Amino acid sequence: MIDRPLYLDKLKSFKDKQLIKVITGIRRCGKSTLFDLYCDYLRSTGFKDDQIIRINLESGDFYFIEDYKDLYDYAEKLIQPDKNTYIFIDEVQNVEDFQKAVDSLF
Repeated sequence: MIDRPLYLDKLKSFKDKQLIKVITGIRRCGKSTLFDLYCDYLRSTGFKDDQIIRINLESGDFYFIEDYKDLYDYAEKLIQPDKNTYIFIDEVQNVEDFQKAVDSLF
């Protein structure tokens, strides 16, 4: 895994700020790796695995997510109501109207 300290530090600076963070870039530039690095950072600061939700919409494990309602329903069931929960969604643009799910989860 290639370390990405500049981008990781930028994400860290926005930790716990009430903002939806969006990572963009061309294909295969390391966005998923940045997610992995940030998840490792969260774990090192005391977050448990059940507080980190990873959804990769290119993975066959998530082919059942066909619309924003499926995305919302899946993530909502995993959110810890009494704990901060981080949700990482790879290839979110594959879900039509994904903004509705993201806004509702936020």
